[in-house]
Amino acid sequence: MIETTEKEYNYKIYTPLEIAQDMANKSLNLYFNSDHSLEKLNSLKILDLSCGSGNLLLTALETLIKLSCKITGRYFYKSSWITGYDIDNHALAIFRIKASELLNKYSLQGEVILHNEDSLLTSHVEKYDIVLGNPPYLGEKNNKEIFRDIKSTEFGKKYYEAKMDYLYFFIEKGIELLKKNGYLTYLTTNYWLKADSGKKLRKCLKEDGSFISITNFDTSLFKNAAGQHNLIFTWTKGSSEILAVTTEEEIFNAKNSEIYGENFKILLIPEEFSAVNKNINKICNYKLGDLVNINQGIVTGMDKAFIFEEFQERFKNYLKPFYKNKDIGKYSVSKKNPFWILYLNKHVEPDMELLQYLEQFKTKISNRREALNGRIHWWELQWSRDTEIFTQPKIVVRQRCKSNNFAYSDAEFFGSADIYYLTSKNKDISLFYLLGYLNSDIFFHWFKYNGKIKGKNLEFYSTPLKETPVYYPKNIEEINFVETLVKSQIKNYSEEVQKKLDLYFKNIFGR
Repeated sequence: MIETTEKEYNYKIYTPLEIAQDMANKSLNLYFNSDHSLEKLNSLKILDLSCGSGNLLLTALETLIKLSCKITGRYFYKSSWITGYDIDNHALAIFRIKASELLNKYSLQGEVILHNEDSLLTSHVEKYDIVLGNPPYLGEKNNKEIFRDIKSTEFGKKYYEAKMDYLYFFIEKGIELLKKNGYLTYLTTNYWLKADSGKKLRKCLKEDGSFISITNFDTSLFKNAAGQHNLIFTWTKGSSEILAVTTEEEIFNAKNSEIYGENFKILLIPEEFSAVNKNINKICNYKLGDLVNINQGIVTGMDKAFIFEEFQERFKNYLKPFYKNKDIGKYSVSKKNPFWILYLNKHVEPDMELLQYLEQFKTKISNRREALNGRIHWWELQWSRDTEIFTQPKIVVRQRCKSNNFAYSDAEFFGSADIYYLTSKNKDISLFYLLGYLNSDIFFHWFKYNGKIKGKNLEFYSTPLKETPVYYPKNIEEINFVETLVKSQIKNYSEEVQKKLDLYFKNIFGR
């Protein structure tokens, strides 16, 4: 192992050394598969398309040098073993220094094959047995020039998708440059498993090969990227039915033939829930979006201007009780509203006193996009939504939560943008029945494996909620049974009652 620190070279290390070692060893073990012959060692070619200062390739190289001695009785080095690309010449200079130190450690000489080029724009001739990578994580929004360059190429046109991440291209390029039955091991973020923008990437992975392993982390592997959630996966350009899945909560095997859902979304589901998951998709007769409207809460554009911690008598004609997502529990909402909002939309005529108060914020709130383009008056809320969303009977849920806490409210419940509101599309739909399902253990596990997740949090955004499968019975007695239990939970939550609700839905789906 190379004893090189970040401080020595004053350069950011993209892949922590211990992780680089695990990634390299994983692919090397698969490649050799107990056949540590000289022929196999001599023919090996490893590629990193964004190698930086070399942690992944140098870790692999040291393993190969040690292996050369085990096979032949002496250390030797072949420059064809590793090839790296990077656009950062400074990083490559560090790579060369570290490589020289490594070779000297074993009394060897030579140079590594490094290209100071954009690997995505380069015409490649070679094919490789192993591709390692920790590609750059860049969205298109703030990197339009970088995306424009790649989108103009045939390769870019083939794989580009709106709202994709730049790292997708590196996976796709790695697949193209991999030999038949070769291995690709990457460290990335994990949202591409289900992201709408990752359809082409997932389709490519499904059609061209199979996953060997996926390790999904709830946290970041990088000390300077706390909000990131990472993934390490190994994929082969060949056939493998069994996929080893590791999360921070569980370890299980899945089948490559069964992990792809709608739009090729990758669903990592333990075997014990797999049958139930299939039954849910088979038995459910609606999508949640068929039965309810799903809307986001209010966007003020500047909370300081519109929200008060205490009731303001002078503005009583404009104030509405305002709740935060923490006020939502399981089945019921807080009876107290610690905040008040100036609910100002196009139907309101503010008086002089209110306008004078808002004058101190006018410069900033006038520069909101909707005010600048004339969609709202400068004194209006940025997105006030339809008032009925907040006043009619509704189910409310936090946008992001560790559990499935859905609540019912038939009172005024004006809330922030991190709250979603579910209102019936017609009067015959029972919100109480739907509330029972959404708070059930079955729904929690379905959403955990099929829905939108970030770290340990379930993300109840509009699209994943709309796509949620629902069994809505025709038998009114079933609906009434659930309604009675749910109304009891709203009044006074009980674990015993919850067990009855969970059992009802488990019996439907055969768990």
